[in-house]
Amino acid sequence: MRHQIGTVKAVDGVSFSVDRGQTVALVGESGCGKSTTARTVLRLIEPTAGSVRFDGEELTEASTDRMRTLRREMQIVFQDPYASLNPRMPVRTILTEPFKIHGIDPGERVSELLALVGLAPEHETRYPHEFSGGQRQRVGIARAIALDPKLVVCDEPVSALDVSIQAQVLNLLEDIQDRLGLAYLFIAHDLSVVRHIADRVCVMYLGAIVEEAPTDDLFEAPSHPYTQALISAVPVADPRKERVRTPILLSGDVPSPLNPPSGCRFRTRCPKFAHDLTDAERQRCIDEPPPLVDHGTGHPAACHYAEAVAVL
Repeated sequence: MRHQIGTVKAVDGVSFSVDRGQTVALVGESGCGKSTTARTVLRLIEPTAGSVRFDGEELTEASTDRMRTLRREMQIVFQDPYASLNPRMPVRTILTEPFKIHGIDPGERVSELLALVGLAPEHETRYPHEFSGGQRQRVGIARAIALDPKLVVCDEPVSALDVSIQAQVLNLLEDIQDRLGLAYLFIAHDLSVVRHIADRVCVMYLGAIVEEAPTDDLFEAPSHPYTQALISAVPVADPRKERVRTPILLSGDVPSPLNPPSGCRFRTRCPKFAHDLTDAERQRCIDEPPPLVDHGTGHPAACHYAEAVAVL
């Protein structure tokens, strides 16, 4: 007999929407629940509660057969462009596999996909180990868009690539989105990447969204202390500004999700809680979980004392 010794809420109370042609980014430290959220959206992980709606349809109630059909419209680009491709299959087989699964004749689609992601026709006979990391990720992107999906989850698609290649792949994703009208759910921990590609950003901490805003608004005036710390760590291209800028340092480690802090989950690492609040204000942070609401900053933040601050 198994004994339950604890419960981990990897994602709790997360709510957002992604519109056609829009890129919504989920950002945060490792272990904050970004990838779990993305996989739950695709029902690669079964949610224990809540609602996931795709094009007006409730996915948590969809049958296995119905989900099989819907998966044509929801695809994913994985983080590791090598591990996500079968090393025993040439590119043509990799790209025709989605069509075989759904009983569709690929026709000339393989050639079209290779051209769309910037690969040559002769690449279809090559195996994954014969490509560079950037080229492998292009194959992964081609596979994801093969069946003309409406939503593509990009799970840190450039984090395993060299910086020079990252920009090429990001530009490719934007070009494909413009051509096909795709919606992207973009998972990342690199805010420089997010600023380049996202229309809207949801910042996650310990399984919950702590701030959500249009990308420009978030970078110009973040209002949650955690977001301010993340953005303050982003390098600035101007060396004079970089020299005089003081990053916001967080103390301690991320708490265990098995035993999260009471009230505000971020309070144990929050510089505002440690240095700027009165005892009565700190007690409120200890006792009351802050709701994700607009505190007059123009966008919602889960902080009792949210205040827009320019940190770049």
